[in-house]
Amino acid sequence: MSKSILKVMMIIIDRNKTDKLLSKLEQVGINFPHVFRAEGTAKSEFLDVLGVGHTEKSIVFSTVTEDTVFKVKEILTKDFDILKKGNGIAFTLPITSVGGPATLQILSGMNLSGGKL
Repeated sequence: MSKSILKVMMIIIDRNKTDKLLSKLEQVGINFPHVFRAEGTAKSEFLDVLGVGHTEKSIVFSTVTEDTVFKVKEILTKDFDILKKGNGIAFTLPITSVGGPATLQILSGMNLSGGKL
């Protein structure tokens, strides 16, 4: 990852698309995403508002840089049609502080000697 502002990116997609997403994320340099299996319990009216009617989902999150966010957005738009209702949700949250230089290096994709993980 380049030296720019770090963010946490969260992507919620249908579970059967997880492997394809992980492969695409690796192509843009996201090598350590975390995946959680999820199943919604919201009422169908609420799911319709969010556009996530199918309830078996994967929640994928990883640290990304601002420049990587644009690459991932392109992947989500082109390969997963995420702008269409029901195809998923993606958002980022800024990382404003971390507990020490080692943590920052790991989140930035660097090993402790300064090389890329």
